[in-house]
Amino acid sequence: VKGFDRYVRILNTITTIDVSSNMFTGDIPTSIGVLEALRWLNLSHNNFANQIPPTIGNLKVLESFDLSCNNLSGEIPREIEKLTFLEFFNVSQNQLVGLIPQSTQLSTFNNDSYLENLGLCGPPLSKKCRNEDAPRQPLPTSDDPLDSNWTSDIHLWEVILIGCAFGWVV
Repeated sequence: VKGFDRYVRILNTITTIDVSSNMFTGDIPTSIGVLEALRWLNLSHNNFANQIPPTIGNLKVLESFDLSCNNLSGEIPREIEKLTFLEFFNVSQNQLVGLIPQSTQLSTFNNDSYLENLGLCGPPLSKKCRNEDAPRQPLPTSDDPLDSNWTSDIHLWEVILIGCAFGWVV
């Protein structure tokens, strides 16, 4: 397919996305997980809603991840346990609920990373969960970001974002 090599090169080149304070709405696209070279992702101060996509776990070299001040709900996906390089993490001021995934990386962040998510519980927070000690199923081991059928989830703004990023890289 014409242009596919260039597209793959873009996916392997983008290391930083900062779209904070842009009033974006809707879901965070699951296709974000194909940007495997991403090191810094800032989606804070928007109006993203619903759940954090599990494909975030594909961003294995991610160092900084800011989702604060959105309208995200549901649980923090367990796939986030795969982000072993995280140095900064902030999901404060959302409506997240449930047990914080139990990874050594997430346990290093203080309560400020989780502020104003009244439904969150478990370490590192002092609020205990009811079934916190229950055994958890292991995560699936597939490393293929295409397993999530991301191609059905591409939105116009994603294409624009990738195009802008490519223009800045060149």
